[in-house]
Amino acid sequence: MLGLFVILLVITLVAAKFAAGKHDTALKLGSRKLVPGAQTAAEAAREFLDENGASDVQIREHTAMISDYFDPARRTLFLNRTTLNGTDLGSWAATLHEAAHATQVGDSASALKWRLTSIRMTRYLPTIIGLIAILFIALKRLPPGIALRLCAVLLALIMLMNVMSLPVEFNASNRALAWLERKLRRHPDTIDAITPILRNVAFRDTGAFLRSPMYCLFGLLPIGGKSRPKK
Repeated sequence: MLGLFVILLVITLVAAKFAAGKHDTALKLGSRKLVPGAQTAAEAAREFLDENGASDVQIREHTAMISDYFDPARRTLFLNRTTLNGTDLGSWAATLHEAAHATQVGDSASALKWRLTSIRMTRYLPTIIGLIAILFIALKRLPPGIALRLCAVLLALIMLMNVMSLPVEFNASNRALAWLERKLRRHPDTIDAITPILRNVAFRDTGAFLRSPMYCLFGLLPIGGKSRPKK
C-alpha cells in the first residue's frame, strides 16, 4: 500500500521536473537568437500593452530571486535587468507572456487570480509540508509511513491545482503570439522560432515546485531576496 503513495510522489516530482525542463530549455534556446532590429523586451512589452488597452500598466526593473512577473494588484510588470534589456527571443517571450496577463480582465481576471494562488501554493507549501512532517516524526506524533502518505497526497493535490490552472498561462502565451504574428509578419522565421518558446515559458511556475526550499528560504525568512518590492 505504501508503494502506491511513493509512486504518487514520484509522479508529482517528475511532472515538476518536466515543466521546469520545458521552461529552462526554451529560454536557453531563445537566448541564442536575436529579434529583428534592436528593440528591447521592455520596449516590445510597452508597445504590446499600449496596443491592447493596458496603457495603465507600469514596467519596472526588479532584479531579485522572483522577478519577471506581472502584479495585477499594482498593474505593474516587474522585470529583471537582463530580461528588461534583452533583445533575444527568450527575453521577448518571457516578457510578452507576462505582459499578456495584464490583458486578462473580466472573467479572465478570476482565472488569473486562481492561477496566482496556485503559484504561491506551489512555491511555499511543499517545503512547509515537508518540514511539518519531519517535525511530527521527530516528536513521534506520526509514524514515518503515515507522514509519507500524507505528504504524497498533499503534494499531489498542490500539483493538480497548478496543472488545472495552466490554461491561464497558455492563454497568455497565445495572446502574445497573436500580437507577434502581426508585428513580425515580415519575419516568418522569427515567428516560427519564438512560437514554441512562448508556449513553453508557460510552464515556469509549475516547475517552481522543485525550487520550493529556495523560495521559502529567501521569501519567508528575513535573510535576503524579496519576492516583490515594497513600493
